[in-house]
Amino acid sequence: MSVERAKDLSEFCKIVIYLLSALGMGICLYRGRNRKGRWPEKLLFLGLLTMGVGTFLNAYYMKLGLSESWGKVLGDLVLVNAGTAVTVVAMYLLTIKFHLVALALKREADTDPLTGLYNRRTFFRELDRRLERGGSFTVAVLDLDNMKEINDTFGHQVGDAVLEAAGRAIRKSTRAEDIAARYGGDEFAVLFAGRGPRPEKFKARLKENLLAELPYTRDIKVGISAGLASYPEDGRDARSLLLAADARMYAEKEGKKHYPNAFRLLGENSNPPEWGTTRKRVFTVVEGKGS
Repeated sequence: MSVERAKDLSEFCKIVIYLLSALGMGICLYRGRNRKGRWPEKLLFLGLLTMGVGTFLNAYYMKLGLSESWGKVLGDLVLVNAGTAVTVVAMYLLTIKFHLVALALKREADTDPLTGLYNRRTFFRELDRRLERGGSFTVAVLDLDNMKEINDTFGHQVGDAVLEAAGRAIRKSTRAEDIAARYGGDEFAVLFAGRGPRPEKFKARLKENLLAELPYTRDIKVGISAGLASYPEDGRDARSLLLAADARMYAEKEGKKHYPNAFRLLGENSNPPEWGTTRKRVFTVVEGKGS
């Protein structure tokens, strides 16, 4: 094959690649014509089409009966270079767009859609990482009071509004570096970046923020009970830490209902219960009613 023949074949292949790529991009744009934010794809389509037309003029201007200025100057110098520049810009914008989409998908996978807090999976992942690093830190388990009564009386739409309000209150009560998550249902959990605040201070701030965010629920009082546990004093693994925090939270919740001073008896320095101890058993032992 002669050099000229090879050159013509190369130019023809370029034209086919550019135009077919532009055609494919055009079909994608047409199918998604009602979607917004398609400017990077439109720029890429324009760049590929311009490169294809410029390469075509440069290769076949003589057969088309055009002057050399049309083929060499307009085709190669102007259209091909302009198309290349537009394509590079489009690829850069697409890279940014795909990165933002990936971040949005990750955020969606890591967060609870109702409250905007982290979800249970993210909480346990970060807790495991924190345990691997070691050092002192604190976890908290939170539970909304009277949520069943709210749902039964007003319906789940109001219940969802209360959960959203709780999410905002918890977010206001924690720092940006803390991991605040919806643990499940009307339960939440917080992994503090360090030792965390003093329990009394955290509970007071949480109560204040919750009252400011709650929707109107008539005579049904919505509160939040909290239990905190520290590593390594209250446990050296996720299970024992959460059990200790959960037991203290439940003692506070039961204390609000029946025994006003019960949750004080389960002090922050008390030993956590053994794994497998039921919540009710924890409470009776704390109250001194069980052996």
